[in-house]
Amino acid sequence: MSWKQAWIALAAVVGIGAPLALAPFTKAAAQVQEGIAAIVNEDIITTFDVRQRATLLLASSELEPNRENQQRAQVQALRDLIDETLQLQEAARFEIEVTDQQIDENIAELASQGGATQADLEGQLLAAGIRPQTLRDQVRAEIAWRRVVNGLFGSRIRISAAEVEATQARIAANAQRAQYQVSEIFLPAETPAEFSEARANGQVLLEEMQRGAPFPLVARQFSAAASAAQGGDLGWVAAGELAPAIQNVLDFLEPGQVSMPIATERGVYIIALRDRRDGVVPGMDTISALRVTAPASSEAALNRARTRIAACAGLASAADDVPGAEIQDLGFAVENTLPSDLRAQVAGLEPGEASAVQPASGGVALVVLCSRDSSAAGVPTRDQIEDRLWEEEMTMLAQRHLRDLRREASITSP
Repeated sequence: MSWKQAWIALAAVVGIGAPLALAPFTKAAAQVQEGIAAIVNEDIITTFDVRQRATLLLASSELEPNRENQQRAQVQALRDLIDETLQLQEAARFEIEVTDQQIDENIAELASQGGATQADLEGQLLAAGIRPQTLRDQVRAEIAWRRVVNGLFGSRIRISAAEVEATQARIAANAQRAQYQVSEIFLPAETPAEFSEARANGQVLLEEMQRGAPFPLVARQFSAAASAAQGGDLGWVAAGELAPAIQNVLDFLEPGQVSMPIATERGVYIIALRDRRDGVVPGMDTISALRVTAPASSEAALNRARTRIAACAGLASAADDVPGAEIQDLGFAVENTLPSDLRAQVAGLEPGEASAVQPASGGVALVVLCSRDSSAAGVPTRDQIEDRLWEEEMTMLAQRHLRDLRREASITSP
């Protein structure tokens, strides 16, 4: 659970709407003698810390603050606080410091996204029974952990062109199949006991969503997937891209329905089907191109110029040596709506590549492809795929490192 996720969800709850039925925070409450909830290596987490984080968790996910949810929220809050303590300890090991100014800047930026000031946000937290320091501590851990994992793994992650191309080709092939607009909540599990607990927690979350808790807010607070920051939104996925157990459930869901908890090899998922559509027709890419025409007598010169073309930006220079050459901007168009002769010329071209010189009305011509956007056809662009693969790799490495820290730590709970 990140501070950004917490704020996005929290703003929707405490910013506008009915006040929560929670006891307001007072300075006196913070001074009450508290017990020890856990000791992580040598750092103490108090029961007050746990209750405050649980209150934030319930508020920002719109779960009803009944006794059962409060108990489950406290279990989740303790886990989050243990993880954040380990993250801060790891940051200290690398002498990474997070200043109050950095925290203030992050909170102020998030508050401005909700049309509020930092003071407004702190007032909203107090009104919801949440000590502002609770959010500040969460922000501190998030900033520190991001710097830790970026330092450890950022330079090690290499997304090759071959990976991007293979992923794009696979998505393009799958895009012709039925597609689903999906959101997810992922509860990781490895051991039988963890799977049992994840199923039980998933069932509770499902029941709360059936009572009105919004799926995106619950996903932001409870999901361990990279999509949690987007409220669990996976966008459009093609049939066969998700795990078989999930696909089997998707086939029977109707738009607007949410699945029961689904066990997979990695953990338990809850899937929301937002929409469904047929696969796209090949050739639906949006492209932009330039066309060079020249008299038939300039064919040899145009062929020589073609060898120097590497991008649309340099086309005018390359065409200077072609007598009578003219450049025509073909603008943007869906590929399969182009005239058949032009469609044949751009087929298979990559951005910056030029087609062969071919006869044209009154002379010869070639076409240079400036851009190809497959996202309109249900296929992400190369940059989008590279970003997605990088984020998935970073999330996996960060989760693995945190898991190692847990296993090596001395964690006691009185």
